[in-house]
Amino acid sequence: MLVTYGSELMGQFNAPDGARMLWRTVDISRCEYSFLIEGMGLEDGCIGPVAHLVTDVPTVQKMRNAEIGNFLSVSKIHLITPSDKNRHGSYAMELLSEIRMQPGTEARPVYEFVTQNGHIYSSAR
Repeated sequence: MLVTYGSELMGQFNAPDGARMLWRTVDISRCEYSFLIEGMGLEDGCIGPVAHLVTDVPTVQKMRNAEIGNFLSVSKIHLITPSDKNRHGSYAMELLSEIRMQPGTEARPVYEFVTQNGHIYSSAR
């Protein structure tokens, strides 16, 4: 979930897929992972580069498979790690190679995020 304040709403307009809301800023979680997904897709009726900030694995997987959202193809997924989930002491963003579900956690999934640099992060709390 992304959080912001009503005062950050800059405007809205109707688009082919529904109302588009323009926000000046949104907060990125200090406790959870976020993902920046890049690719090609349809935006306001035109094909071009698109990017979405996503906060949960099921949505990432559905966008990667073009089941939801406006992506025609996904080229990159970046993992955004908050400072308490990495060794950097601040937010970090790395290219994601793989998302794995730990065996036996299907009822309450625990994911492992493997980056192109070989770092492995866990969604376990």
